[in-house]
Order: sequence, then C-alpha cells, then structure tokens
Amino acid sequence: MSQQALAAASGVSVATLRELARGTSSRRAQDATLAAISRALGWPDDHLLTVLLGREPDEVPLPVLPVDQQILEVLLRIERSLATIGAQLIPPAERCDSVR
Repeated sequence: MSQQALAAASGVSVATLRELARGTSSRRAQDATLAAISRALGWPDDHLLTVLLGREPDEVPLPVLPVDQQILEVLLRIERSLATIGAQLIPPAERCDSVR
C-alpha cells in the first residue's frame, strides 16, 4: 500500500506517515494515530502500539484487500514499472541522430 493510499484510508497525513516510517519525529505518535493506521492496514487497533512498546504482537493474518483495491495495487505497480522503463528509453529524435 502506498503512503498516499494509507493516508487516505487512515486519515493520517502523508507527512506524519513519513516521519513515523523514518523515525524522524521528535515526539512519540499518539495512540489514536497508531490505532488509525493499524485499522487502515487491517490489523487490531493496538498492533502498532504493541510493537512500539517492544512487545510481540499477536499473530496477525495479512489483510485480504477488496478485489477493486487489489486491481488498483497491481495497476499502480505496472504504472511504476512502465515509468521506470520509459525513463530508460532513448527519445526517438536522439536515436535518429545517432544513426546518421
């Protein structure tokens, strides 16, 4: 799940998610923020708080995304791959110049 999708699903800003992922925040995340993120990921509300406190969380099965979300995730991966491939291609004008 992208940070943008997680932000939309949890109601937590992308900036806050980035700080949490990098561990760069000077303050501890609020319990409500961690619970919102956990819920958005399909985990129990206290999952991230449990991890933050250094305890082992209960076994959590991977969430099963709705079919439309699964399709969207696959399409986003394809789009990123195409963008990477496109960035590596030589523009047509440059190819013509190198042939001459």
